[in-house]
Amino acid sequence: MGFTTPVLAQTRVRKDDREQLEVLVPNLSEGRGVYVVPWKGLPLAFPMTVHDRMLQELIHRGEGCSPDDIRKAVLEAARCGLAGPLAVEAAEAALRDDDEQRLLINFQLIVEVLKAAGLESTEILRAGLGSEEGQRLTRSYMVKAAQSLSIEPTELYSRVAELAVFMEPVGIGTSPKPARLRRLMRDLLHFRDSMTEWSVDNVSESAPIGSFCAEVAEHTLNHVRNVVTQLDQSVAAFETLLRQWDTKRATVRRSTTRLSWLLDGWDFIVNTWAAAQEKSRHEQDMTVHELFRVLPLLPKDEERADHALQADRVLAANRRTVRAYVDWRSGQLDMDLVMRIEAIKGKAA
Repeated sequence: MGFTTPVLAQTRVRKDDREQLEVLVPNLSEGRGVYVVPWKGLPLAFPMTVHDRMLQELIHRGEGCSPDDIRKAVLEAARCGLAGPLAVEAAEAALRDDDEQRLLINFQLIVEVLKAAGLESTEILRAGLGSEEGQRLTRSYMVKAAQSLSIEPTELYSRVAELAVFMEPVGIGTSPKPARLRRLMRDLLHFRDSMTEWSVDNVSESAPIGSFCAEVAEHTLNHVRNVVTQLDQSVAAFETLLRQWDTKRATVRRSTTRLSWLLDGWDFIVNTWAAAQEKSRHEQDMTVHELFRVLPLLPKDEERADHALQADRVLAANRRTVRAYVDWRSGQLDMDLVMRIEAIKGKAA
């Protein structure tokens, strides 16, 4: 979640049995439970920034709660400037990156179609896919490819367009510019290595928490690698994928959606930890405690039992750490922490 109100910074959104949105807020005292708050009651339960009230309204209008739905609303809210100029710049950069990736994935899939049909794409590449001549050549070659593959041209276009939408956040493994989720996968690997090294060198009581964070990252990476490998294998057998699209569509869509869920929340984690590298050891200790509270643990059906057991041990040893996001006497937000979160959100957009 892209809220900048500290206690809501990494909350989760889901739909209840009546299809109404509700928010899952991590236990403020670092217990294993969560607070479940109805969507409309969120401002009554917690003080919220103006940015967060707008974001809440945008998500409510969109009605969806997938990672892509939330990201779209977060970028739209950030562009309004209520989270600061850095967030505006980051949102604009993210949207430009999305546009570039959309063009790139479309071109790469067209190249794959032509390869499957035994055709060359050099003329299109020279003309440029976005040019009028490039588009004319693309249409001409796609008609030839459709004839070669015994697929109706309109159907071939439809299948490629659908695949492009599914694969846009993931990209193709051979791409010269990795797509957003592949970059996040790489960043998560660096986070795991950095947190592991930090935990080994740290003699404080935060070391077991850091070690657990690294283990959760590794566990998540294992699942992510499996999904990415399956997707890459499907794209590698591109002709089969096109011919059997009616049966493979659901599998590809399910895999790309699952990848978004597996990596959801980790952009905030890795950017928070990267920002902490320039700080004192004490501040890094506090950051690790903050990250532990919002760590994106996998669902029960994907999580090993030993992770749950270790989480219990870590929690039992560290129940003393309590962070004050809101002044208990005045009810005012910790604005310094709000600004820190806004800066991190800007980098994570």
